[in-house]
Amino acid sequence: MSYPENRPPLEHQRLLRLANEYRHKGYTVKLYPASTDLPAKLADCPFDLIAEGEGKKIAVEVRSRETLTLNGSEDLRQMSDLVHQLPGWEFELVITNRRKKES
Repeated sequence: MSYPENRPPLEHQRLLRLANEYRHKGYTVKLYPASTDLPAKLADCPFDLIAEGEGKKIAVEVRSRETLTLNGSEDLRQMSDLVHQLPGWEFELVITNRRKKES
């Protein structure tokens, strides 16, 4: 696993929690998969996590409010469309934000 330097810590922390949730459910998890870990159709997609199990594969992208529209919504739409073209694959977008401190 290589941690992208431009990755906001908030997103990385949420990704680690999400990876643990999937592992707890019996999935095999790969964080920041390389293009060689993906089918050719998805090789150019920078997914944050791939979870495999229960006869399906889930491609996950984690974003915060600040990065949700980083490349516009078109990159997310394209990632989702490509994933849905593959049998047994699902796309999951996870949005995370800082928790407000209670007064």
